[in-house]
Amino acid sequence: MKGFKRCSLALRQVLLSSALLLVPGVATWAAPAAPSAASASIPADSLYGLPVALVDAQGVKFDWREMAGKPLLVTMFYGDCASACPVLIESLKLTIAELQPAPGSLRVLMVSLNPLHDTPASLGHLLHMHKIDGDIFRLAVAADEGQTRAMAAALQIKYRQLDNGEITHNTRVSLLNAGGQEIASSTLLKSTADQALLAELRKALQ
Repeated sequence: MKGFKRCSLALRQVLLSSALLLVPGVATWAAPAAPSAASASIPADSLYGLPVALVDAQGVKFDWREMAGKPLLVTMFYGDCASACPVLIESLKLTIAELQPAPGSLRVLMVSLNPLHDTPASLGHLLHMHKIDGDIFRLAVAADEGQTRAMAAALQIKYRQLDNGEITHNTRVSLLNAGGQEIASSTLLKSTADQALLAELRKALQ
């Protein structure tokens, strides 16, 4: 299926190991003391093996492992992106609109690539500007650059900040099952519903 591939156990373990090495010893603010009960026991190849402290558009601090227990779409973007990111947001919005998931059955997590600039206030502005459904979508930013890079490595997203402040990056959306294992991914970048992703989401929500 174009734009999709399933990652092997070995690859996921390598990605998590390399990502964990990038996490700095001290974060600018602490993650919650403990993850939720849903993430207390996770598979060996789960992306939730990587702890990442985040804060969302409402100013709520959380560890992304708290989102375990239900399917999750997760990707990365940044607020000032004027090219790929708006297209990615629109595609995800249209995909979710066509899917019409039952309330609470699916979440979409979008994490900023620019922790030095994006804030809860700026993320909240993006929610309003793009008319994003906050009940499904959760926009967040990591505590620091180290955790941002760790999460990007785990999600196979490469990025680089340019001298003019722009960030070059690839786009990739991961679909995780309740245990945090990647069951599908998409690199489609079109302002349309992602039909291949829709098919995978429907299977995940059965």
